[in-house]
Parts: sequence; C-alpha cells; structure tokens
Amino acid sequence: MLNEGNVVGSDSASLAKSRVQNGPPPDWATHCPYDSTFKSEQDAQITFLLLDSQIHAEQQSLLVHNVVRLETMQAVQHWSQWRLQFEPKTQQVTLHSLKIRRGEQEIDQSHLDQFHLLQREEGLERFIIHGWFTLLKVLEDVRPGDVLDFSYTIRDESALFPHHGCHFFTLPQGVPVGKYHFAVQFNEARQRKWKSSSADLAPVEKKENAMTFWEWSGGKYPGTKPELNCPAWHIFYPWIQVSDFPDWQMVAAGIAQAWAAEADAAAVAEIVRDIRSKAADLPSQMEKAIELVQDECRYLSINLELGGQIPTPPGTVARRRFGDCKDLSFLLANLFKKLGVAARPVLVNTFCRKALADFLPAPSLFNHVVVEFEADGKRRWIDTTFKEQGGGAFNRIVPDYGVGLPVDAAATGLAPTPPFEPPDLFDLREHVLLDTSNAPSLMAVTLTTEGGQAEVLRRELKQSGMAEWAKQRLQVMVNRFRSVKRVGEIKYRDDRAANRFTLVEVFEISFELGKHPNPKLCRFNLPGNWLTGVLLMPQKTERRAPFLLPHPCHIQYTADIDSPAIQRIKLNEPREDLRSPFVEFSRNTRSGHGYLVMKLELTTHADAVPADQVQRHGDMVEQICRAACRELSLLRGYSRSRPKAGFDELPSDKKEIKPPPLPLQPVYRETTSSQRHRRRYREPNKYLWGIGRLPWRLIWILVVILIWVLTALIR
Repeated sequence: MLNEGNVVGSDSASLAKSRVQNGPPPDWATHCPYDSTFKSEQDAQITFLLLDSQIHAEQQSLLVHNVVRLETMQAVQHWSQWRLQFEPKTQQVTLHSLKIRRGEQEIDQSHLDQFHLLQREEGLERFIIHGWFTLLKVLEDVRPGDVLDFSYTIRDESALFPHHGCHFFTLPQGVPVGKYHFAVQFNEARQRKWKSSSADLAPVEKKENAMTFWEWSGGKYPGTKPELNCPAWHIFYPWIQVSDFPDWQMVAAGIAQAWAAEADAAAVAEIVRDIRSKAADLPSQMEKAIELVQDECRYLSINLELGGQIPTPPGTVARRRFGDCKDLSFLLANLFKKLGVAARPVLVNTFCRKALADFLPAPSLFNHVVVEFEADGKRRWIDTTFKEQGGGAFNRIVPDYGVGLPVDAAATGLAPTPPFEPPDLFDLREHVLLDTSNAPSLMAVTLTTEGGQAEVLRRELKQSGMAEWAKQRLQVMVNRFRSVKRVGEIKYRDDRAANRFTLVEVFEISFELGKHPNPKLCRFNLPGNWLTGVLLMPQKTERRAPFLLPHPCHIQYTADIDSPAIQRIKLNEPREDLRSPFVEFSRNTRSGHGYLVMKLELTTHADAVPADQVQRHGDMVEQICRAACRELSLLRGYSRSRPKAGFDELPSDKKEIKPPPLPLQPVYRETTSSQRHRRRYREPNKYLWGIGRLPWRLIWILVVILIWVLTALIR
C-alpha cells in the first residue's frame, strides 16, 4: 500500500493510488542489452549505461528502462530520492523494477508499500497548480559507483487527441551514454512520420503482422555539452521526433474545436458594454480591453482539468480575475470579437521559437499562448501575461516568437510573427563635473527609454516601490564606481501612452584617478566602459552553435565631462564607425577648453551570429571595446565646476522646434561713426554688395581717375 504524504484532497489521492501498480514489463517490449563496463573519457556526475524508450502507439503506452551509474557523491545526493511524476486523470503507471547494484549484489526497491505518494505542486512559487502527483522512494545506503536500474510503463489517455500521438526523444546534455535505444511500433494503417536532427539518426524499419517497427540504437555517445551563449531556440543535442498528425491544419482545427465552448457569455458582454461606455473610438476600446486583461487579472495557472489543455471559460476568468496564458488570451480574444475586432489565440513556444518550423506537426510542441488581432489594416500579437505595458493597442512589445499556430479551424499552417518593429531605446547621458583635487565629483545621470526598456523600469518601480527602487539603482552605481553617494531624490516621468520612461538622478562619486608620468597630470578613464559588457566576447575556438546577441538593442550613450582641468586636447580619431551584418557601432568625440563630450551608439541587427561567422564577430567586438574605452590626461588640483541650470532636471519631452533661417538681406543698425569704421574691417561679410558699400566704391574710382589724370599731365 502506498504511503500518503502532503496529499491535497482525498478524492485526488484515491484516484492517484488507483493509477499506480506493480507489474512485469509488457509483452510487446523488447529486451535491450548493454555494456555494464562502459567508461566515458570525460568526467561526469553520472553515466547512462542504458537509455531505453519504447512506444506502442496502439496501446498509447511508453516503456522507459534506464540504467545509471552514480559517479560522484553529488550524483548520489540527487538520485537517491527516486521520483516519478504523473497526471492521474490521464495517465496510469506500472512500475516494473527499481534496484541498486553494487558489484554482484542487487537490492530490489520496487515494492510499492515502501513508496510515498505526494502532491507537491513544485510550480506553486511560479503560480502554477498542475495537479500532478509524485511517486517517491527514498533509497538507503547508496554510494558512489552504485548502479541504479529502473523501468516503468506509462499509459496515456489523451483527452484532446485520443486517436493520435507524437513523441520526442533526445539524448541528455553533457551526459555520456553507453547505449541508447528508441523504438516505436504502430499499425501500418497509421500515416506516421519521423524526423531527426541529422541524417545519421535514421531508423531500422521492419513490418510484421500488419505492424510497422522503427528502431534507433547506438552507443558510446560522449554527451555533448552546450556552448556558451547559445540561443535557446538552437537544439544542439541529437533528437528524434515521431508523429502521426498529417498536417498543422488538423492540429489547429482540433484545438479550436476544444476551445470553442463559451460559458458565461453574459459576463463578457457586460464587460464590453462597460468598455464602450468609457471609450468612444475603437482603438481606445481595444486599449481598455488589453489593460483589463494584462493589469487587472493576475497570473495563476490551474491545470487540473484535462491536463491543462483547455482554457477556463472567459466569463469565469473575468469574474475571478486570474488565469494562465491560455485563459487570459482566450478572454481577450473573446472581448475583441465582441468589440468587432478579428482576433484569435496563437500557440507559440518560448524556447524553440522559429525552430518550430523544423518539426513535424504536434500539439505538444507549444508551451505558451498569445493573441493575434487585426484592425485598421494592422496585424499584431499581444502577450496577455505582460504587465505595465504601454504604447497603445498597436505598439505593444511582444518577443519575437518566430512562428505560432493559430487556434482557428481555418488555419492551414504556422503563422509568422507580424512584421512590426516597436521602438526600443536606451539613451543614457552621464554629465560629470569632474574634480581632480581628491574631492568627490558630481554626476547627473539622465536615462531615457522607450519600448521594452521603458516597461522594465516601469515594472521595477511598480513592484519595488520608490524607496527600494532607489536602493537598487544606487547599488548599480556602486558596482561601477565603488564610492558613490546619492544626492537628492530620483526624478522621473512615465509617459505610458508613448511607452517612454525618463529618469534623472545625481550622485557624488570619488573617481579613481590613475598615475601619470608627469606628476602635474593624472589619468581619467571615461565612464563608458560599461557598454563593452553588452556584447559578450566569443571564445577563440571552433564554434558549432550560433552565438546569441541582445536583440532588439539600441543604445545611445553620452559622457559629458566638465572640468577646468581639461585643457585643449588634440583628439586622435575623434570619430569611428564600425559595421557588420549583425552589429553597428559609432563613436563621436569633441572637446574644448574645460569640456569633453563622447557619444557612443550601439545597435544589433539580428538575434544571433551564425557559427561560421562567430570568429569575425569576435574581431568586431574587440574593435568596439577599444573604441568605447577612452582615457584623458588632466591637470591635478582642480575643484569641480558648479552645476549650471538644468543640471539635475528632467529633459523636456517636447521636441525642440527650430525657427526657420532668415532670408539673406542687409542689416541696418543705429551705430556711431567709430563703430561703423571698425565694423567695416572686422565684419565685412555683414554688408552685401549693394548700397552699403557703394560710397566706398565711388571713392576708390575717383582716386584711380585722379591718379590717371595727374600721370597724364606730368607726361
């Protein structure tokens, strides 16, 4: 009899216990031999001596048989609590064996009366209640070098697509495998397909008694480790996919049919009437609907019905004001439809993203839902789980999910992310009143952000509060300059309609001035070296995977240094421009007596660099690092200047309109004769060739004539 612990709900516990049993392996499974002496050349916490998965499509059953050698004490710590999670409403578990081998000794641990059945809800801290149970066995006297051998079968009773199936096999990341074996058997009447990460992973096929058998096997897999800074959508480890869904249209139609039921329609209609009473035009009504779902409904995923495959009715979500991504998206799509806007939920994968297009059709490939709508000739996606967004209904930020599957019976395939480039700006200006007399300098930091960067600041302020947010921002400056003290309070302006957030803060900073061969001088590094940390430096080794880039990324940085210690400086290469297909960087520097201004701008044009171009990208990053880091030689002993008007004020959010240039015409002023005399020689360009110069021209002509006449008389 299973031991109950931390079980929620007696009905759920009884159902879970009835779904677990001991039993022999099914007769359709095949025995897979392996080498128990396999040793990997690389060090690892564990070694899979056998990794075996077998599928019987007609019985909707999966057999798992794994043999793991625990190489270290850390592996013993993790694997000594053997556990298996299952969903009791749709899955049944048969445990075949669980034993520990140490040399010739074998200890059986598979009796269910020694197991615990727990409802742990591991995702509760992430606001996820899935209703799954954990079958747990605490193993005793486990030591490094022991072999853990276990096998079980899970029978799946899918409620959404009961007559179709799909499976995804992968080899583990960074773990060596002595022998792997994947097998699938199905009735030859099924139109089943397979796909793999490489041509080498092709199955051995045989047919017998109207059944088709596919088998993949291999050995001595070293366990490929992920490369640094690899995009999540790039699957670098071997994989095999099997599916009998003929196309994406069938998947979309089946999900749309399951999601079609709409209860509590009156509650949704009431919300729509309230929205229309508060907003006159359609864009404003759409904005109200989005704000209702995003900001007034909290995220909580309760996946207790049908494994979380079908959303809660929109009226229920609107009444209780919480839901997960599919609940909130289904609610917003229904609100849009009642407002007269074409809308539908779209299934996406937050990790695979655009790589979804490389897989066979399968409903299990998705882990997130967004909303697609079309209005005013524009098609957009909305992520209902995002909070504190701005920009109106048409300019909200959505990550580039690549492709998604519309929940629509009319959808014929995956839909690409709408072609839309929202503003994304990080404009930082640091105005330094520099002191070279060993006293603190004064720095005014002005940060203007748009798009996603503005939403980050808005959420930080909302979640932390002003006092805690100020502490966090002070810590950022301490991490850069060590000795930092805030002066005054943070000033900010949040324009949510334009999705623009601006802040100003002032600090006293004791900069570290470097030594100079001339004792009257010191060295000062311009505070722009933080920009070099935005682009990671790739390793100078052969690369197999793409190299991740921050994208979208548009950074403008200005270092404005004021100090009487700055004499006239001859700048070497005051301007520098670096460009590649992936990154663009520019630096512009100007200086004069008592000041220096350096402007940097960095923009990325892609989310990753292909593997074959990473080395050239590394050379570009090195050039950017050299160009962004500048050093000044300054005179010692000068106190900082006094702040001028506007030093710590928020910049105007209105664009400055310059007056048109005046037409070219003579300028008349009341001046004395001495002033006119001096002006003729100092500012001759203020007179046009016209009346202003006519008297002087006549005088010169008369002088020339007089000289000519006198010369003629003398002759």
